Amino acid sequence: MIFPFIAVAFSAIASAVASIGPAVAGFCANVLPRLAPLLAKGMDALRVVEKIADTVSHAMGIFTGKDTAGDVGDRALQASDQGITPDQFENHADYMDALRHIDLDPDKSAKLTDAQKIVSGLAVAGRGLDDKFGSPEGTMGNLFWLAAANPDYFNADKLTQYLKTGQDIMSIVDYFDGKLGGGESLEVEDDLVQLDKSIQPDADEKSIRQQIYAAADTVQGAGRE
Repeated sequence: MIFPFIAVAFSAIASAVASIGPAVAGFCANVLPRLAPLLAKGMDALRVVEKIADTVSHAMGIFTGKDTAGDVGDRALQASDQGITPDQFENHADYMDALRHIDLDPDKSAKLTDAQKIVSGLAVAGRGLDDKFGSPEGTMGNLFWLAAANPDYFNADKLTQYLKTGQDIMSIVDYFDGKLGGGESLEVEDDLVQLDKSIQPDADEKSIRQQIYAAADTVQGAGRE
């Protein structure tokens, strides 16, 4: 259940993210609504997701230096006020470079909530991953939904592994959401088991599958909140 004050906060966040432009429309439509229950858990929960996203984004070269989702989100929102949006650039790296050269207005920064900044930064990071891997816009942001649903299982190492090994991210998301049919679900599950074996060589297959099933239960439970 989303309480009224949470709904108001979410509306403000959604409006902020949407202002970044059509390049993050997929994130707004498919990922952002699923993050709403996370707001009810407070900023500490959102900061856990931010930290995971920061680590993944740095590992994949989307963020550099001292970039964080919060800082990138602040810059993206202030850039959009100046008419600077991702769709104006040939690639995401050029957009990120432009953001880093934005002179932040401290008064505008102060008027934005940390949640608005962080979630906007998640949208920008997700868009950067889409650009890097050539996936449909709004695909990679789903990784941050998984992290929000179960940050212990979907930690930065796990998400980075998915990306570095070229996994079909939407198939993984659909698996944990319980949306795949029997044969396709088992195929994805077997791939996940092999991935986990590579980082848990001493773990037996049964225990790995149990961890996967528990993670799926958590994700599906979060999806019903």
